[in-house]
Amino acid sequence: MTRIFFIGVQFLGLLLLTLGQKEEVKIKHNPPTSMGAAQEAVVTVELDKSDVTGFAKYQITVDDGLLIEVVESAGASFTFNNGKAKFIWMALPANEEFSISYRILTTGAAKGKKALNSRFSYIYENERKNHDVPTHYINVGSAQDIVAESIKESMEDAAQNLEAAVSADRVITSDGVNQWRVTVDIDKEKLTGFAKIEENLPEGYTAIDLKSSGAVFSSMDQVIKYVWYDIPESNRVTVSYKLLPVIALNGEEPTIEGVFSFLEGEETQEIPISGGVELMAEESPKDTTGAEVTADEPIAMDQAEPEEDIALIEEAEPVAPEMEQIPSEPEEPVTASSNDSKNLTDGNIVDVPQPETGIFYRVQIAAGKNNLQKPVFEKLYNFREGFKLENHKGWFKYTTGYHQVYKSARDDRQRITGKYDKFQGPFVTAYNDGDRISVQEALMITEQKWYP
Repeated sequence: MTRIFFIGVQFLGLLLLTLGQKEEVKIKHNPPTSMGAAQEAVVTVELDKSDVTGFAKYQITVDDGLLIEVVESAGASFTFNNGKAKFIWMALPANEEFSISYRILTTGAAKGKKALNSRFSYIYENERKNHDVPTHYINVGSAQDIVAESIKESMEDAAQNLEAAVSADRVITSDGVNQWRVTVDIDKEKLTGFAKIEENLPEGYTAIDLKSSGAVFSSMDQVIKYVWYDIPESNRVTVSYKLLPVIALNGEEPTIEGVFSFLEGEETQEIPISGGVELMAEESPKDTTGAEVTADEPIAMDQAEPEEDIALIEEAEPVAPEMEQIPSEPEEPVTASSNDSKNLTDGNIVDVPQPETGIFYRVQIAAGKNNLQKPVFEKLYNFREGFKLENHKGWFKYTTGYHQVYKSARDDRQRITGKYDKFQGPFVTAYNDGDRISVQEALMITEQKWYP
């Protein structure tokens, strides 16, 4: 009985001792709020460790441009490497309250707001614990330096769209029999730079641009695109286009899928465009030529192609009027599949290394409805540099050169334009593994810069 009594007393004492432990770590420090370049200041850290004992570490992490040296370690070992200073105790001082101090130095190149983060790590009841000190900022340099650096950092963050907020909505309204007006609204905050809308059109329709808001519009293979190299600053950007039938349709409401994409840092972000049909008839708008578009007058796919923009739109076709008038030579014609834009003929001279893989650029010099043989083409245009022939969307397209850098292709286009006056506006085309893509997509994929 006596033994049981003593065991109970010991257990009660241990319980009271455990309840008496408090583990209320408190830390105060006094780093400066501003410093000049190539200056130093001493920082004192006051630690109230409560009843914590044993192993512990106090770590300070600083931005580039700041250095730390030990002044007083309170028995800890000290190291500083890669922006991290560490005070390490195998056994903490016996006193509940003690202090350490260190010297902080700025390098001559340091400018702007620099962060200082501190953490006290220790073992308590066989568990690792962390006590984080709120982040402290030190403004380094003159007032002008600090303001300039702050503006620079803000511009860099904005340019990378790290804080961008974006939503995209589509509204489709009936605009006559089998005709539809499509409006896409992009609501955005803190979004700048490159952006693109890409919509997949339903079968049997083509599209004409109604409102581009400064974007480059293109239509190719049932896909339309609006591309901005620098999207407008307004918080809402709106584009609209009209769906027109190219074949007889049964009047069903069209289904469209699309995405809005932009660059966040080095990553492409895609936002689905939501929304659908509003069954609300509107007054028939005018097409891009000013003429009213009706269901009885569907336009052909070739007519829907945008006019040529040498620098930006690779789908447009400069056509030499003479090409329609000159018959093919009696020798066996060169053919290419009209259903496969990747099928390049071997009959004409080729000056491009094979195989053509990855992203590359060529210069389109002419296009027409007739397939001109090499001797006829050379005589007509006085061009003997070699070319390749594509049958694409019903057009025979003549391209030359092979460039993996856009600027090189641009320079070649300028050279050809200046040297050969019979070509009606050569322009740069882009390919991905031999398939035509827009120049904008190629630049985005390869992260190359566009040159006018």
